[in-house]
Amino acid sequence: MTNLRIGDRAAVYFYLVCGQCQWCRGGRETLCENFGGYVGVHRDGGFAEFISLPSENYLKIPDSLDYESAAVAADAVNTNWHCMRERARINPHDIVLLIGAGGGLGVHGVQVAKCFGARVIAADVSAEKLDLAKRWGADDTINVRAGDDVAKEVKRLTDNRGVQAAIDFVGHGETFQSAIDSLATGGRAVIVGAGRGSVAFDPLGLLLHEQIITGSRHSTRAEFIETMNIMARGLVKPVIGKRVHFTEVETLFEDLKKQSLLGRGAVTYE
Repeated sequence: MTNLRIGDRAAVYFYLVCGQCQWCRGGRETLCENFGGYVGVHRDGGFAEFISLPSENYLKIPDSLDYESAAVAADAVNTNWHCMRERARINPHDIVLLIGAGGGLGVHGVQVAKCFGARVIAADVSAEKLDLAKRWGADDTINVRAGDDVAKEVKRLTDNRGVQAAIDFVGHGETFQSAIDSLATGGRAVIVGAGRGSVAFDPLGLLLHEQIITGSRHSTRAEFIETMNIMARGLVKPVIGKRVHFTEVETLFEDLKKQSLLGRGAVTYE
């Protein structure tokens, strides 16, 4: 091991990849041909005091970044960084729709989109979640549970043009359909969440308007390092909605099921 020394503070890259296939060598580790699964699922240690992993999975935490922020960077921020830079290709002139913008992934997505200079339209299921998205930079909001039709509201807010990028953190067929239907000419719809259902689209419309429908998963190790450095500079901040002792970790999962958790949940050992 050359990247770390005993006693260094480290964050964990939670994809188990080979580092040798065409995708890993080409800088797209998330598509590894020999993918070994996820730390905490296919390798024990999600809530453990000690964990054993390949040395490449440990990445040094910048001195000015605390453990909690590094943990948020490891998923909620680096996933958005990869999505918006590589898959949605956000530019400063873009208007971006974020579906599920008040959740743990989405609210950090709001911040990352603002880092790229975008105008952000946040869609979610409650006033509380939309207020959170607003506090962290969203310019406009759409309350889905209040009966707002996402695509129609997007067109109203954009002078009937649509958005240059629509990112779906929920991942159901219905929500991703809204993302696709909200696109402007040349727009990119990206699915990040994994839900249920299917979508429909017009192939001729994709051709004529050069729209893109694609997916995005996690990030590379290099992108993880970048996001920790971004957070160390204060450009993106961790949004923690609830902190619990590790003996009460199940309450976080209950809140997730109820869709009541605002931001990310944090587990403490003190």
